[in-house]
Amino acid sequence: MVEITWKEIEEKISKNQTHLLTNEVLNDFPFENTGNELKIPSWSNIFQMNNLIPLMCFYVFFRYISAEVKKHLWKEAVGFRQYRLQNLTICLIHSIMSGTFALYFASFHTEAMFEQPMHWYKPWARYGLLFSIGYFFHDMQDMLQFEISRFTIELLLHHLSSIFAFAVAITSRKFVPFAYCALIMEANSIFLHIRTLMQLSKNSSEHIIFYKFVQLINVITFVACRFGIQAWQIYWVYTHHNTMHIFFAALGYGGCIIFYIINGFLFLRILAADGMLGDYGRKHAAINRDDDSNDKKD
Repeated sequence: MVEITWKEIEEKISKNQTHLLTNEVLNDFPFENTGNELKIPSWSNIFQMNNLIPLMCFYVFFRYISAEVKKHLWKEAVGFRQYRLQNLTICLIHSIMSGTFALYFASFHTEAMFEQPMHWYKPWARYGLLFSIGYFFHDMQDMLQFEISRFTIELLLHHLSSIFAFAVAITSRKFVPFAYCALIMEANSIFLHIRTLMQLSKNSSEHIIFYKFVQLINVITFVACRFGIQAWQIYWVYTHHNTMHIFFAALGYGGCIIFYIINGFLFLRILAADGMLGDYGRKHAAINRDDDSNDKKD
């Protein structure tokens, strides 16, 4: 049997002939003829055992890693600084793993990510999203336990928004590659977390050349992996919004634009903190979350 192509599938969808896309025709092709892109997701699907069990396992994984980090690493630091160093270490672990998986997906499933971000689906692909959801639940618990500030509120909103967006992809079994595209931002987070860890641990002054290199790569990957990816996502939603339920279109527009604004402010803060906006920028726009004045938990 000749394997069906994405072009043929798109033609049948556009002509309302999806009834011709039977299981025999599709075989193992990475497309599910459910029409889920045209209706609001069934939220109860997230509680199916094939979603709930791996989600709980990933959450427990991060709780365990966090306990080990707090037991063995950054013992010389105290108070809030120690919490930040330990928390950032877990953030870095998540970014390395999820960022690597997202880049792997982009490299080996390029067509799915950039040409079929709505319809491509394989059951194994949801695990990468569940992995990050498990981390977000852990990190929210960690922050609420050790830090209550405006930064906590900002990060809680980020985590809850990300959980919602990933849950939409998992429950609808649509837009999974689109979600992986967003996870490419974690590739930048690797350098963002290394930069902050070096600052807090004072290694930035001991390894100046490497620190300057990390600063530069952080800015470059920030522009490419955050601004570049989100610009493409907004463009894709704009060109395909009439092929999906208004719920997905609104989520695509709203989510991407909100995160674009959040990343814009974060980028400004980073440039200011790194002295790229001069003394005025350092004074008025730099992040002060890790100032010594915040080191209040002894």
